[in-house]
Amino acid sequence: MNRKKIAFIIHKTDENICSQLIETIQKLEVPQGYDVDILPVTGDEKFFVYDSTMKQSDARYKIYVDENVSFIYKNILQDVLNIFKSDRKIGVVGVSGAIQFSTNGICLEAAKRCGKIFIGDNQNVTAWGDITEDYKEVAAVDGWFMATQYDVDWQCDMFVGYSFGDSAQCLEFKRKGYKVVVANQKETWLRYKTTKMTLENPARAAFLDEYSKDILPLVSVIIPTYNRPEYFKLALDSALNQTYRNIEVIVSDNSTNDDTENLMQDYLARDKRIKYFHHKNFTANDNWNFARKYNNPKAEYVNWLMDDDLFYPRKLEVMVEIYRNNPDVSLVTSIRDVIDAAGRVHNQRMPQPERLNKTMKITGDEAGRLMFHTGQNYIGEPTTVLIRKKFLRDNDLCWTDEEDGFYSLVDISTWCQLLTQGNMVWLNDEPLSAFRRHEKQATNWAGNGAIFEISWARIFKTAWDKHVFIRDEHELRFSLINWLYSASMRLINAYKANYYAEELVTLEKTMSAVADSLHNGYKIVLPPRNYGEKTKTGLMS
Repeated sequence: MNRKKIAFIIHKTDENICSQLIETIQKLEVPQGYDVDILPVTGDEKFFVYDSTMKQSDARYKIYVDENVSFIYKNILQDVLNIFKSDRKIGVVGVSGAIQFSTNGICLEAAKRCGKIFIGDNQNVTAWGDITEDYKEVAAVDGWFMATQYDVDWQCDMFVGYSFGDSAQCLEFKRKGYKVVVANQKETWLRYKTTKMTLENPARAAFLDEYSKDILPLVSVIIPTYNRPEYFKLALDSALNQTYRNIEVIVSDNSTNDDTENLMQDYLARDKRIKYFHHKNFTANDNWNFARKYNNPKAEYVNWLMDDDLFYPRKLEVMVEIYRNNPDVSLVTSIRDVIDAAGRVHNQRMPQPERLNKTMKITGDEAGRLMFHTGQNYIGEPTTVLIRKKFLRDNDLCWTDEEDGFYSLVDISTWCQLLTQGNMVWLNDEPLSAFRRHEKQATNWAGNGAIFEISWARIFKTAWDKHVFIRDEHELRFSLINWLYSASMRLINAYKANYYAEELVTLEKTMSAVADSLHNGYKIVLPPRNYGEKTKTGLMS
């Protein structure tokens, strides 16, 4: 290895364009005592050319440069050597790059970038961020200029086209313990002559399959399921087919038969991301509470997926990206489809306040007040929302201590907890999940409507006690009267259906307590929750 040699390695596809690049290289100032090789090489595969030429060259320092580049700054070689000599752990130097990869894996589309370069005929430099020191450590540099001081094999078998091999190379350096940095250019070093960027989706898929664990945080997807393998399989597939790769899928099954367990065997054999637990003796509450208490400390995010709902392919990719670029956000949600038992999308849409007519960020307080004012869960069911775990209360789906084992409105309760921690992003451009309506879902249980209203009353009380989301007595009075109307309709419908059980008694007592609070200074003293076994099995006729 010649420690005093610098080699420029160029994948040549156009003789004229490559010659123009070489002319600008020949005009660069060469540091005293160093030799320079210019190695334009042809071949069908760019990264194979890079790899084979790297292995043939004896130069210590190698600069991989796109043929569409032209050099402007004459002292670039000395600046690159100075950076390498300042820290032997630096493996790669670039002129621009991603501080943090975007969830789609595209370096140029990362929200957090740094560096600068002239692009096309633009006379104004394209710059991303500021670099205050001599260089800034990044996740990857852009492939138009990559200087190295060590040889690391290019992944040329994996990336046979023109894209993602450069990003992969940066990550291979990182895997070996080297740093990847972007130089602080006092004068812009180079121009990239074209604005055309090659992007090959098969290469992107290969890149994300191999490197997602290196560049993206882990997401836990938790699926509680019971005796409906046909829906569960669709839900599981929708999780495994996410464009976001770095996930684990936790299945908590309290089915009374082995149909789901038998279905799982093939999945477990071919996908190591899945963990499966079968608890035949668990009740619905047991199964839900087992699932909600699962905590992998390595996972930064968690998303519950109901076994009859669906994720759409880009759900996690889009939502994780929002969180990573908005540290003030504690809840990300989106519009969602309603589908029927056969998976057909309904024309019916889920509740959506008029205020939320486009993708936007609003304060947590405003988001909570919208929910309390309408009395509707417009934010969504557990399937809809991706949760950043640090905003949960004791890593649990809840807002208060009393909710364990009682989950009729655990989603709304959890959204309240999250909205006290930060702001909300509402995504209105595309549905990212689907909520299934069908005869066998829990919302059709006979007593569920009463439990729903009882839960809302307790959430109103908690908000009032905590002095959040309800600003004054006028707002509280409106919310409680609106609730009393809704609760009355639940009672009327139950009586019309000739259904009466313990939860209806509890609802009547709760209504009485809420009505009393309107005339005793809004001191809400709610009765204990009592629900009978009939609630779990009966259906409204």
